[in-house]
Amino acid sequence: MKNIYSRNKEISRLLKNKNLSKKIYIYFATRSYGPDYDPYEDNYTMTDSNPVVIRGIVTQLTPTSLVWKEFGLKEQGAVEIICESKYKNWFESCNKIEIDGNNYAVFREGTGNKAIITDLPFNLIRVVLQRQ
Repeated sequence: MKNIYSRNKEISRLLKNKNLSKKIYIYFATRSYGPDYDPYEDNYTMTDSNPVVIRGIVTQLTPTSLVWKEFGLKEQGAVEIICESKYKNWFESCNKIEIDGNNYAVFREGTGNKAIITDLPFNLIRVVLQRQ
């Protein structure tokens, strides 16, 4: 019997296969405070750093499946990403996500219905992202 809480080598090999998976560019940002910074207005600027590239299985979602499967999602242009769970913190704290030249909403923007992260068996996660 397989342990669903541990990593599966066959699934990991599929996620690294270049024919099945796509590159996902994850951009992190740093805060930079200028000479006109005011702590009451909190007017800092975010500067994007170089992207980190991960691989995952990316599929397009239809608008009807968004309405029925994930409540609150109504707009078009959403993707579903299946990847390893070690990237969960990256998806939660990144500043920009790019797949095939399209930008997607990030989890930390405070919009709970535009980015959804679900845990799956075998140390995988399912991330549903909406286009910006």
